Amino acid sequence: MLANVVALTLAAGCDQSADARSAAPSASVQTDQSQTGMGEPYQLAGTEVWNVPDKLDGRTYQVYVALPPSYDASPNRTYPVLYVTDAHYAFPLIRQFARRMNVDSPVIAEHILVGLAYALGEEGNASRRLDYTPTPTPNRISGGGPAYQAWLKGSVLPFIENKYRADARQRVLLGHSYGGLLAAQVLFSDPETFSGYVGVARPSGTTTTICSAPRLPMPPNMMT
Repeated sequence: MLANVVALTLAAGCDQSADARSAAPSASVQTDQSQTGMGEPYQLAGTEVWNVPDKLDGRTYQVYVALPPSYDASPNRTYPVLYVTDAHYAFPLIRQFARRMNVDSPVIAEHILVGLAYALGEEGNASRRLDYTPTPTPNRISGGGPAYQAWLKGSVLPFIENKYRADARQRVLLGHSYGGLLAAQVLFSDPETFSGYVGVARPSGTTTTICSAPRLPMPPNMMT
């Protein structure tokens, strides 16, 4: 399903890039086969890390970027962009998945991959529970989804589209679990933000909803 969505659908206000040797995953210009060795941290080659602050609440997030193989050789070409939540695990997985799918022949359209990491200095589960949920829950820090959505639209999208040759008409948001709930929130509240959505969410612990296109009616089993 991801292959179909990506194939078919697929800095202003941001002031600081992460150092290639201090961020994780690290930016690198090495080939995939080359690592620094001598006990140095493993680097995900061919990626970049940028700090994108949320000026409204003072928090800062990192975004991870992987460019398609033809990017440097095709200076006049623009690319679809796939945004993935939970970047710490999803970004390397989706990147390698897409590369492997295209080994023998093109299956997934070349695209810019952007991983949305958690707030700097915050524990990952706490950050995602706040940022990916639409409404507050008693006795839990949650319900920051609308503010996070505003940061995503107002800061991240302009940053990516000003810095890279990103096609603003072809944006896909992919999220799993709480990230899928965030994708559903954006889909139903501001569907024009992205041209495609892939969300796998289990808000109640028992319900799974998959959304792959904008402007869909609210599914009858969607629980918030």
